[in-house]
Order: sequence, then C-alpha cells, then structure tokens
Amino acid sequence: MNNLQKVMLNSLKEFIRVCEKHKLKYYLIGGTALGAIRHGGFIPWDDDLDVGMPRPDFEKLLKLKDEFKKPYFLQHYTTDPSYTYGFMKLRNSNTTYIETTLVQHNINHGVWIDIFPIDGMSKKNNATKVKGIKPHLLWFAFYFTFLGHFWKKPRLKTLWRDIPGYIVSIIFIPLNIGNWLTRLIHRCMKKISYSEATLVGSYHTWSFNKEALPKDFYGDGKKVKFEDIEAIIPSNYDAYLTAKYGNYLQLPPENKREGHHKNYGFSLTVGYKDYIFKDKR
Repeated sequence: MNNLQKVMLNSLKEFIRVCEKHKLKYYLIGGTALGAIRHGGFIPWDDDLDVGMPRPDFEKLLKLKDEFKKPYFLQHYTTDPSYTYGFMKLRNSNTTYIETTLVQHNINHGVWIDIFPIDGMSKKNNATKVKGIKPHLLWFAFYFTFLGHFWKKPRLKTLWRDIPGYIVSIIFIPLNIGNWLTRLIHRCMKKISYSEATLVGSYHTWSFNKEALPKDFYGDGKKVKFEDIEAIIPSNYDAYLTAKYGNYLQLPPENKREGHHKNYGFSLTVGYKDYIFKDKR
C-alpha cells in the first residue's frame, strides 16, 4: 500500500467497526471489490475506496453519524450543507485531499472513502436491465447539484478572483439549489424499495444500466481478505465482477494503470481546516 491507501484502509476499519456493531449490511464494490479478489487488497494504482449499502442500511448508518470516532466525519448533504452528493463519504478530518471537482465547495475536504446507496432499479421478474433513460437522467441531474454551491469557495489567496463568485452566490445559494435538487433525486431513486426489487444498483456511478444487477449477486455477502483485514464483497462476486469488468482477472495495459482523482491540494499530515491552499490557477 501507499500512504494514501493506508489512510483509506484505516477509514474502512472504522466504517466496518460501526457496521458490525449495529449489524448493518455493506459490500466492497467496484474497483475495491476487484482489488480484493485480484490483488488481495487495493489495486496498486487505485486512489479511492468504494463501499455500497442497501438503501435501508445506508439510511440507518446516517442516523448513526455520531458513532464515528474522531477524526472521522460522516459527510452527507444533511451533515455538511455545502456538500451536494447523494452518497456519503467518511472523511478523515486530520488530512486533506481537495478534489478539483469540489474545490469551490466549502466542505470537509479530508481524505475519504465513498459510501454508495444500493437502490432498487427494477421489480420485474426476469428483468436483465433497466428500460428507459431513468438512470441517465438521474445521473445528469445528480451532477447539476454542483450548481447550488459551485461558488462557495474555500480560502484562496487572491480575493479578486472570488468577486464573480460572490455575485453569482447572491442568486444561487439563497435558493439552495444543490440540496433541493439532491432531495428530489433521492425521492426518484427510492421509488422502488430495495426489498421489492429484483435488480439493484447505485444510480451514482458511471455505469448507468450496467449497474442494474440481480439482487442475489449481492446476497448476504462473502468475507474475503483485504490487505490486513477481512471485509465483505458480493456473495456471487464472480458474476458481479464479470458483469462490470468482463475478464476482471486480466490486468489493464500499463498506460491505463493510474488513479482517476485529481486534486487541488493534498496532505496526509495537515487537516483540511489548517491546510494553506496553493494558488495553482
């Protein structure tokens, strides 16, 4: 592991502690599940960690936000008002990792792990995919939630660059566009209950209809080695990973072996509140 991955692994341990204490169901998903099977832990070049929770467990976890020990902070649009994503992040507040996509947002910018809700996507018997454009529309609406807080900046060195943002803020922020749209999206995502669904998945990923998979792929989960701990992945992980990645045991070309998060500021030793932003513009 590199040092960033070590910080994320500690966050995962804290997440699992709370889930096990309260008997909440979770799964390592996406590239994190792939890493668990193919590498016994992180994909060596990966720079994030993804877990998924059935919607009922996801919402129970949100109510347990105070269960996390410091410096961990469960970030959600109800716990951090300028954060507009519909999924949660568990942040380490003693660190800093400012994504370029969130540099304008006045939020907790600690190193994170992503916690995605797994929602019902179809309740039709023998369904193999979600018909229509609902996943696409929800995904694009999800990214429009940026607008509501796009101009709420963290501290920058040059005040004059903030002036256009302050002007736009007068229009957008009082309307609370980000949180309003996020709540609307959530209502649409939860329309099909997890218990009734035959196909489930996360609307928050790039996979669109490919994310809709039979619920029994997830099942009760299977405990596997992940670095120096054990964590839970979908029960039928072979079918799950094949549906998402095809021949998932084959390594990608060397020029594709890189992380996908870009940062505006980064520190594993300085908390985001104390971090001095470097002017990179």
